[in-house]
Order: sequence, then C-alpha cells, then structure tokens
Amino acid sequence: MCGYIPGSRGRFQQLTLWCYDTSARGQLMVRRSGIVIAAFVLLASMAWAQDNTYEISLGGSAVFSKQSTGNGTVLTPTNSGAVLITGRYRFSEHSSVEINYSHTANSQIYFSAPLTYRIQDTIAEYSGAYVFSFHQSAKTEPFVFAGAAALVFYPGYNFNTVNGVQTYLPASQQTQPAFLYGGGLDYRIFSSLPLIRRSSLTNHLALRLQYRGLVYKAPAFNVQNLFTGARGHMAEPSVGIVVKF
Repeated sequence: MCGYIPGSRGRFQQLTLWCYDTSARGQLMVRRSGIVIAAFVLLASMAWAQDNTYEISLGGSAVFSKQSTGNGTVLTPTNSGAVLITGRYRFSEHSSVEINYSHTANSQIYFSAPLTYRIQDTIAEYSGAYVFSFHQSAKTEPFVFAGAAALVFYPGYNFNTVNGVQTYLPASQQTQPAFLYGGGLDYRIFSSLPLIRRSSLTNHLALRLQYRGLVYKAPAFNVQNLFTGARGHMAEPSVGIVVKF
C-alpha cells in the first residue's frame, strides 16, 4: 500500500522510494519463507524410512516482549503471535540438533521525552540449538535446549507515528544476534484417541508443549533517537504438532 505521509521531505521522491522498498521487502520475506518451508519439506521426504531420527514440527507461539530502558529512552514492544517451524536431527539417544524459523509482527514503541515513536515491524527468527532429551516413556519425552539465533527486524512504513501522528521515519532493517534457550515436552496424545490409537502413525505423531526464550539487544532501526543500548527478551510459550520419522 502506498500513500502520502505528512511531514516527509522531497514528497515525490520519498513516496517513490517508499513504495519500491515496501514492495521489495515483502517479496524478499515471501522468498525467504518459501525457502525455509521447502527445506523442511525436503528434510521430511528424505526421512520417511528412518526410525525417529528426524522430526519436523509446525506450531504457534504467544510472544511476550520485555520492556527495555537505556540512554533516556524506554522501549515497550507490543505482544503478538508467531508461527514456528522446527526441524530436528537425533544423533544419539539423548542428543539432537535443531533448526528453527519463526515469524511474528508487532509494534516497537519508544518513549524519549517529549516524543513517543511507534514503529510497526515484522520479526524473522533463524536459529539453531542443541537439544538434550531425558528418559523417554511410552507417552512423553521431556527436553531442554540452548543455542543461537539471528533476529531480523523489518520496519514497516505505512503506519508509523510520532505522538500519534502518522509520520515518515527513516527506519531501516536491523539484524540482532540472540541467545535461545528453553524446554518442553513431547506428548503422544494421539495414542489415546480411539479412532487412531491402533494405527502405526501414533508412534510418529506427538503434541509439543514448550517454552522458548530469546535474549537480544533491543533494536533501534538505525534511528539515533531510538537507541537504548539495553537487552530485550522475548518469552514464547508454544504448542505444535510433531511428526517423527
């Protein structure tokens, strides 16, 4: 969507660049999401003959972001929901490695007296972690994990405001490294369902309940007035369906 935002300089040139950048950014996000999903599909197709060596899961998360304060600026991100895709490879009874892709959209709200800036953005997570699984039972498999991530913050341009007035802000994409940690439980709930409990599929399906945490440096979108220098934190309780091969 393109339109004129009051307060911009060089109106025609800004509008042209804005429209082009927004379109290009959207196409890039679609391409990246497609590549990640295709990689997971390829992983699944290669693993059909294996015995729980591979896992692929699709789930949803609630994203609760911590307030950050520094340099005279207070950053309060809004809460949101996320889509999470995970692939795991088990190389021993208790050890696995995983890769993740997650996508969410929220607003980053900065207060630097007397101004309040609001930037709508999307966040893409690309991460990997080591997973330690505890003793497995017929029904459950608890696990913990830790690893590293790259969080890519993509600012929007259509609805950014300063003190509630729609305004052009020279925000740009920013990538922040992050520490990923968490734990959870795979529960073979499907083996209790009357219609499918006798099927061999129940050994390969599970419900995943987990908590994920991400610690990172708060974004500023390369706008000087928005810099806090503080640490941010996203808490992500999530639930999903796991297929084990």
